Formats: sequence, C-alpha cells, structure tokens
Amino acid sequence: MSVLARLRGKSQMDVFQLAEEIRAEATRLVWNTNVVPKGWRDIFSKPMCLLCQKLYNQIRAANSIWANTEEKVQERKDATQKAINTLQEIYDLINYMATTLPVDWNKFDTILNLMLKESDKLKNWKDGVKLKKK
Repeated sequence: MSVLARLRGKSQMDVFQLAEEIRAEATRLVWNTNVVPKGWRDIFSKPMCLLCQKLYNQIRAANSIWANTEEKVQERKDATQKAINTLQEIYDLINYMATTLPVDWNKFDTILNLMLKESDKLKNWKDGVKLKKK
C-alpha cells in the first residue's frame, strides 16, 4: 500500500540528527570539569569528541553510496556497520571513563539514551538497504 503524495511528510534522516545530538551532548559532557577533570581531557575528552565526529562522518559516507549494484549495496552496508562499530567505541570510552573517574552515571543518561536510539536506527537503516533501480 502506498501513501498518497499529498500526505507524505518531508523525509528526515533521523540517523544524522541523532548523530548531531550525540556529538553536541558528548562535547558538553566531557568538557565539563565536574565530569572530566582538566588533567584527564587528553585521555577522555578529546578522543570522545573525535569519535563522535567520526560517527557523523561515517554516516555521511554511508549515505553518499548509491546502491545501484550488488557491490554498492554491500559497500553501503559495510559503511553503516563501521558507524555502528564507532558507536560501540563511544560506549566503551564512556564505560572506561565511568570506571576510572568518580563520575555520576546520571549525567550520562541523555547521551546513553541517544546512543541506544541511534544504534536501533542504524541497524534498521542497514537492514533497509536494497538494490535501487537505475
């Protein structure tokens, strides 16, 4: 069943929006001296910001692949999987931060919820890649 053209909403790329929100929330969180002391910024803050930017760039790269051949479909799925793996790296860094620093886990609720949503969206996005007709 198709949706009438007049009832269609503007398509939004939720994966991009969530990646931007994760990047912004992570930056606010890790540069707060109450969460990450200045002496630990090289270990936690800078890598966290770089990983969040890497996540956004990987999503953009995956989106730029036009899946018009079987090889391109697989390439796009692989690129999306890289973004999912980067999301796991961010989670691992947060876990490392929480086990190393006296961090209040409640401060991480927002970013962890965003990351769960992003993970689900990316997995659905990856599964939805199909061969496009020319």
